[in-house]
Amino acid sequence: MTTPAVPTQMIILPIKATATIEDVSTPDGQLWTQILDTLEAWPGFQRLYWGRHVEEPDVTELHVVRDTLQQHYSLLSSPEWAHLSQKLSNLFTPESTSPSAITVRHAQMSDFTPYPQGLGKGAPVTGTAIYLAVEDPEDGWERVWALWTTLISRVRGCLGCSGGWVVEPVDGHPKCYTVWVGWESVEVHDAYHYTKDFWKKRVILGLHNLGWREYGHVAFTEGRSRRAGRL
Repeated sequence: MTTPAVPTQMIILPIKATATIEDVSTPDGQLWTQILDTLEAWPGFQRLYWGRHVEEPDVTELHVVRDTLQQHYSLLSSPEWAHLSQKLSNLFTPESTSPSAITVRHAQMSDFTPYPQGLGKGAPVTGTAIYLAVEDPEDGWERVWALWTTLISRVRGCLGCSGGWVVEPVDGHPKCYTVWVGWESVEVHDAYHYTKDFWKKRVILGLHNLGWREYGHVAFTEGRSRRAGRL
């Protein structure tokens, strides 16, 4: 059963692989903690989780879930965001030292399998892609993804599926859908792509879309949730 959609802010950051943001005893870790504190303190906070891209170690993905989409946009137009962005640039790779190197998009995320472990809920890695959906029929891609999640969730090593419509265009395409699937490892996920089962069913993923963008895996290993006193 699909869960109600939650507005999720997806922040993609060119943080250098050598930045020690996981270690709070280091200057990098202390700066990163300040960033997370600011995001947590903004109204509507439910939870956040973050991790590094497996295929691109110089990329960190940070997701924040709030009560409303408007709360996300209010943060982006605030002095706090401008200050936060400037701080973040101290962690960026040499070729990406400007705050403009930050990519921010939003998606209305739902879970499509019971208790999925991707997206900071326990899975070692979460596979992702953004599908460029076609306009007609309007619900075509939603039906494709719903079917695919019932099939992929039975595959060995799959730890659950989530997905949702992206609010902003991606590469100029107005209707995009981001998918996230938890896996025991990248190797297990890749191995499935070479099975007869995948090659028999992969045609499903070719329906009602014009291809995909940003395929890869993120190791979401850290997170925070709303404290009981804020409920």
